[in-house]
Amino acid sequence: MTGQPSQQYVGDDEIVLRRVQDYERTTDTEGGPERPSSDAFIQGGPDGNTSVSLKTETSPEQLLQGYPNTFLAELDVSLIRSLGLEVERDPKDDDPGHCNITGRKTRGKAQRLARSSRWVPGHGPTQPRIPHTPQ
Repeated sequence: MTGQPSQQYVGDDEIVLRRVQDYERTTDTEGGPERPSSDAFIQGGPDGNTSVSLKTETSPEQLLQGYPNTFLAELDVSLIRSLGLEVERDPKDDDPGHCNITGRKTRGKAQRLARSSRWVPGHGPTQPRIPHTPQ
């Protein structure tokens, strides 16, 4: 035993990327900056997995290919773990850095993940949101 972590282990210092659909954006205040909504992090229900990818192993371009009207947010693995959740590797043929956020995701945990996430530079929304006005 070498004392080195397994290749399956995701370190606390890693950053994961999450695809955010156009409808999974919100603001905290009128006219405030947009951020991902908690719905972007509750996928699969409270006990379901939330799909993410390691920033060091999957490029933003790979993640967005074939996903129009989609943005990318990033999140620190250390924050995910601080909420009692885990990040487990689940490599895919088209995404070797694919992982899942596992564990019980309450609405409060999903909100904390959303508020702590950051838009990936060049891959976040750049246009101001225009509120829908019914005619």
